[in-house]
Amino acid sequence: MRFVSTFALGALVALAWCRPSARQTAGKPVFAHYMIGGITAEHTHQDVVDAKAMGMDAFAMNINIFADWSTGTVDSLFTAADELGFGLFFSFDMSPGYFNDPSQYASQLQSYLSRPSYYKYNNKALVSTFGGESVPDSSWAALKATVGDVLIVPGFDQATPSANFFDGRPSLDGMLNWNSWPTQQQGIVPVSDADDITYMSAAHSASKIFLMGISPLQYKHMDSVNNWYRRGESNLEVRLPQVLAMQPDMLEIQTWNDAGEAHYVGNIWPEPMSGSPAIIAYTEAYNHTGYKNILAPFIHAWKTGATTTAGMVPTNGLPVQGTFWHHTLLTTSDCSSDPLGKPGGVENVEDVVSGVALVAAGQTDLILVVNSGTTELGKVSLTPGYNAFKVGGLVPGKVTVQVWKGSVMVGGGSGGIEVAASAALCNYNFQVVGFPS
Repeated sequence: MRFVSTFALGALVALAWCRPSARQTAGKPVFAHYMIGGITAEHTHQDVVDAKAMGMDAFAMNINIFADWSTGTVDSLFTAADELGFGLFFSFDMSPGYFNDPSQYASQLQSYLSRPSYYKYNNKALVSTFGGESVPDSSWAALKATVGDVLIVPGFDQATPSANFFDGRPSLDGMLNWNSWPTQQQGIVPVSDADDITYMSAAHSASKIFLMGISPLQYKHMDSVNNWYRRGESNLEVRLPQVLAMQPDMLEIQTWNDAGEAHYVGNIWPEPMSGSPAIIAYTEAYNHTGYKNILAPFIHAWKTGATTTAGMVPTNGLPVQGTFWHHTLLTTSDCSSDPLGKPGGVENVEDVVSGVALVAAGQTDLILVVNSGTTELGKVSLTPGYNAFKVGGLVPGKVTVQVWKGSVMVGGGSGGIEVAASAALCNYNFQVVGFPS
């Protein structure tokens, strides 16, 4: 048998669980980026229930237009959040074609700031963005003059990290580095925290906030312009230890429900995608809620002061709990009938099964076995705590992961979609499986 390397890091002293309410104004908050679509009140309520159950504090609501469908969803979210003690704040979309100056959303923002569930940090309402790098500081200052002394922490993906990043940006209170994935040009590499370290150092030197992103992958396959892949291999399982070691001020999971870019960890409802058949095609059978098996214990570790992942253990009372993920197309698969072709960055895809297995304290001699079809890809020796694994050699067939203690299987799971050697769609979304299932 072939053993594949794994890692488990350090030790953690167990501390009491603390889950802040929406009104908490400091601490170690965790947010999830939430795309505002035309979503029913029933579904927005369920999203709030599920996010709170995972330990999250608030949704960063990405809104790019004020219309009946978008403000209706925002109102439904606030109704649910007010009722359930969850937080919400706006992340205004300032990418090309949407808002280009804060004055365009000042009045809408102001109308929600008095809601009980509008998220505050250090007693200031939090406001974020996607984009807006070219907005002059005077415009951010004008926003504060209009709505009050809010906390402006924009999310930038086109900025250049530097030690003096906040020079000339005195009105900003912090920033989120949106780039939580390697670029296509970087090739087959693990996700890096180098830019995050630079941004955080710059923020703290200027007495400002650094909001760090966490994301499993980025894959878009909508049209000839929006057809790319940014690596999920060696990403999430690497990112979680990075975050705990760095200790940023806040975390934002990218995302709760962005089906279009395939980095959703929560529910993706049918109604906002009803007019987007391309997105439906590469997401409808690809449920990602299995990530919660590792994200909820991670959030607990983060909030209780852990600086390593070593103390992350199952929350299900069983010997093992975890999540694995993989593509359902091989790097060599034929999908030539797809008019869009394979996505840009496909050369960085790997034929691997990746994941994290959390093992309860005192559990020894556990072996994780990965199979693809009738082929055993490898075995991983597990130790108590956090075990990240990445097993190569993916071949066509159903992928299964099983954890054995001697002759007894103590956990495992399998995906409902088999890996294929050919397909009509060049779909490099992840199949995500939580286990035991």
